[in-house]
Amino acid sequence: MSSPTYGSDQPGPNPNHPQGSAPPPPPGQQGWSAPPPPPAPQGYGAAPGAPGGYGAPGGYGAPAGYGAGQRPGQVTAAAVIGIVIGGIGSLFGLLGLFALGLLFQISAILGLLFLLSLATAVVVLVGGIQAIQGKSPRLLLLGSYASIGVQLLYTIFAISYGETWFSGLLSFVLPILIVFLLLQPQSKQYYASRGIGY
Repeated sequence: MSSPTYGSDQPGPNPNHPQGSAPPPPPGQQGWSAPPPPPAPQGYGAAPGAPGGYGAPGGYGAPAGYGAGQRPGQVTAAAVIGIVIGGIGSLFGLLGLFALGLLFQISAILGLLFLLSLATAVVVLVGGIQAIQGKSPRLLLLGSYASIGVQLLYTIFAISYGETWFSGLLSFVLPILIVFLLLQPQSKQYYASRGIGY
């Protein structure tokens, strides 16, 4: 009995290919191809720009840009300080109206300064509320400038009567701080991006 011979047209082991490997496909037929590579993992390991990757727009860790809607801390701090000192000044000013006649009996200048400080406190309060709402800081700036002027007059009046001017130091420093915060480049850039001028 003769053993069968294997040619190129008969199935069986091919001497050109090692044991266990697939023979080449017949002409005109497509053979097996390598499997596609696995998809990139989603999340931090994905390449920038890949869906769901760290650097992708809208991905989990995409850093938020500084936009026109984000109020910088300087503006927030100035508005909060304005609301606090304006609110306290307005409250004490309204309570002090009951003693306004006594103040004018002591000194007409002191009574006038009291009325001016009450007016500036109300302006600073309203300006702080507007600034926290994203509106123009102009009223808060004007009220702060007026408050600085009134406190300066109070200081001159107190020194002329032999009193210490340190009693109104905090009322003098806080409006200056408001002006300083609102004139910072970040604050100006924020209002410029919203089309709001000083």
